[in-house]
Amino acid sequence: MVAAQRADHKTWVEIAAIFCSRYGVNLRAAMRMVHDWSQRDAADQWNARWPADPKTFKNFSYWELWPGSTGHAPSLDVLGRLAELYECSISDLLGDCANFRSNDSAYKSNANGLVRIPRIPKKDVPSLDNDEAQDLGELISTLELTDVNELARLAAEWSNTLGESSNRRALLLKLSAGLSLAAASPALADDVKPADSSLELSSQREGMTGIWRSRYTYPSSGRGKDFVGEHFIVIRQQGNKLVGQSLPHSTGSSLRIELVVDDSVATGSWRETTSPHGYYKGATYHGTLQLFVDPSAQRMNGMWLGFGREFVINSGQWSLSLESSSIGKNAQREYRNRK
Repeated sequence: MVAAQRADHKTWVEIAAIFCSRYGVNLRAAMRMVHDWSQRDAADQWNARWPADPKTFKNFSYWELWPGSTGHAPSLDVLGRLAELYECSISDLLGDCANFRSNDSAYKSNANGLVRIPRIPKKDVPSLDNDEAQDLGELISTLELTDVNELARLAAEWSNTLGESSNRRALLLKLSAGLSLAAASPALADDVKPADSSLELSSQREGMTGIWRSRYTYPSSGRGKDFVGEHFIVIRQQGNKLVGQSLPHSTGSSLRIELVVDDSVATGSWRETTSPHGYYKGATYHGTLQLFVDPSAQRMNGMWLGFGREFVINSGQWSLSLESSSIGKNAQREYRNRK
């Protein structure tokens, strides 16, 4: 994805904004990731430039964890060097930090025009009238020109207008889940066609059929801590679509995922029926899933989002690693009923 974005003359900051949105990382981590550097790689780059002030991967970890309680605030000098390293401005590295511009009355007045959401036509209306078509066209144009961080800010401002009577965070998360499900719809998989169908789709991943180890973390509010769920799943690839079904599990749970691969990103949905003898007593849960596909196409890492009990929205890390390229009976038998 990064190579394609760079070929399209996108800046590191613009690509980093995409990473922030897709993987839930902050801008300091995203700027490193778009350069395809691990924290150790970034430290090596730093040390090559400034050998008199050596850093380790732990320094980068602390800076990226900040402003969390386990992070360390980077000094202005450090931010200046990080900006040079990542080819951006210092402000780009702090774009996800506290912002109190919305307290300025003049700023609020100027933002009102952007926060307005045009009418959405009803299903039974056969066509849009001129005003609706113009509103919709303006919305599409605004979305295309607005980066992800600005959209997040506008959405937060919009939610603030709803007052304290509604659970604004839950509403935004529910809206996000609905949009992710819509984006993962198979009906949209072929929405964009190449201008020349004879061109080879270089972004399409191949050879992803196989048996994969699936591992995700999930919170349990009733037990007050996080747990790990693991399955071995058989993934079958058809073009840019992946369909995975878990092999029989020792606990009796089952998992199904459906993904669409676009360049280095796989987006789709998941559905799990829990163990009939476990804590959730055979309950079925579902949600959305977005993963970054490793260049080797043997690993995928990302985040899941889904509805828990009483429609509480949860999320967590999800990873997939290829265990076997064979999906024959002998290979499947080896991974049956394993935890």
